[in-house]
Amino acid sequence: MERRTLFAAGALAAVMPVARLAYAQAAPDAEKQNILLGGNFALLTSRMAVDKATDPAVKAFAGLEVSEQEAVARAFGAAPSDQVTTEHAAMMEQLAAMSGAEFDRMYLQGQMTGHEQLRSLHSAYAENGSDPMAKGASIVAVPAIDSHMSMLRAIQQRLG
Repeated sequence: MERRTLFAAGALAAVMPVARLAYAQAAPDAEKQNILLGGNFALLTSRMAVDKATDPAVKAFAGLEVSEQEAVARAFGAAPSDQVTTEHAAMMEQLAAMSGAEFDRMYLQGQMTGHEQLRSLHSAYAENGSDPMAKGASIVAVPAIDSHMSMLRAIQQRLG
């Protein structure tokens, strides 16, 4: 009986590294894809805000965000795209229909929510990412996102 148990344990130990390797190879692609999708949302809504925002600070933040998201996409080995999640697409439709101060407030709220999500994703990738260039971008992205959140809160408080 002990021999069978030892054999089964040995077989399991031999298979586990292979299973972990398969997961490690599949997981980063999904993680990178989620970061890119979130970045696309930040990028596309910021491009919209560069044109539609009425507050100068909102416009300035949007321009900064466009530049940063384009750079992050490059670091992740991708080009920015129009691909977003269904939830983000719905928010973009709402934003497109708005103007003035209403647009500015909704854009800021969307950026705050999106940045919170991106911070979590980048933080995880900075810890466990397999692509060295993307991992480096995530390491730098975490404190940048913290700075962005401070900027967004300050703008939001000023706008009321």
